Amino acid sequence: MHRVVVFVPEGVVLLDLGMVSRTFEDDLGEGATRYQLRYACRAGNGVRTSHRLLIETHGGLELLKFADTVVIPAFTSVNRSAAQDVIGALQAARSAGSRLVGLSTGAFVLAEAGVLNDGTAAVSVEWSDVFARRFPQVDVASGVPYVEWEGVSTASDTAGTIALLRHLTRRDSDGLPVRSLSNASEEWGEPDSLAVLREWIVHNLESALPLSELATRAHLSQRTLIRRFRAETGLSPGQWILARRIDGAKTLLETTNDTVDQIARSVGFSCASTLRDHFKKMTGVTPANYRAVAQNLDRQLRATGESARYAEQ
Repeated sequence: MHRVVVFVPEGVVLLDLGMVSRTFEDDLGEGATRYQLRYACRAGNGVRTSHRLLIETHGGLELLKFADTVVIPAFTSVNRSAAQDVIGALQAARSAGSRLVGLSTGAFVLAEAGVLNDGTAAVSVEWSDVFARRFPQVDVASGVPYVEWEGVSTASDTAGTIALLRHLTRRDSDGLPVRSLSNASEEWGEPDSLAVLREWIVHNLESALPLSELATRAHLSQRTLIRRFRAETGLSPGQWILARRIDGAKTLLETTNDTVDQIARSVGFSCASTLRDHFKKMTGVTPANYRAVAQNLDRQLRATGESARYAEQ
């Protein structure tokens, strides 16, 4: 049985994690299973996704020692550096002969671990310049779906992830049928859905995101895009994007010390006053008040946790 360990970073993109799960939880029928799938994270218990959902894992980095394949799904921030214990675990897995797979921004972690040095990585057009500046020792293959290089595979974007996962499982299967990822949204109850476009929007909130560009990406007319968006989300594209920008602002207010102006620009507002207006309208409080309440709650939770640990001792 092929042992697959998915290293789940903070801010993991739920869509990518779902595609990985579908691929490696493959059931061949009659009780036959091709893969043993486990999820790992640094803390060993759970991480938050890009939508702040808590994902439970099977354990910590020690699981990578036993993996035939290690997969790193996409995550939302490429500006933070990987922790040294993560880098060490990936280097050890590489030395032990594990197949390493980086999906979209997951390639950044592999590059930081040095396992792509003097090799080539598939990187999306949006991130290719950033990747090239940070990792000049790695050749960037921009605009291609995926690249395999000496046991390290990278996918550029969602389409590349679909293609790479299909390729890997077909090669593993010795001709046995594998699941189709191209109709993944159909199995999730979203036939021909705009899930991929919505996930791309979440990754690019800092951009202007005009309706014309979204329609072009979805290969739809603007009128059809609006109709489909309303049918799937109950909102127009503009309303849905505004809600995601406010969600992103909430996350940054909770987890960073960035100024309101910095946060505004990070999630696509022209200035702090525009963010304040929309934030107050949608939440009933100002960004500053929201941050104060969140920080106070965090202090209370930490204090409760410390008290519980003290009581146990």
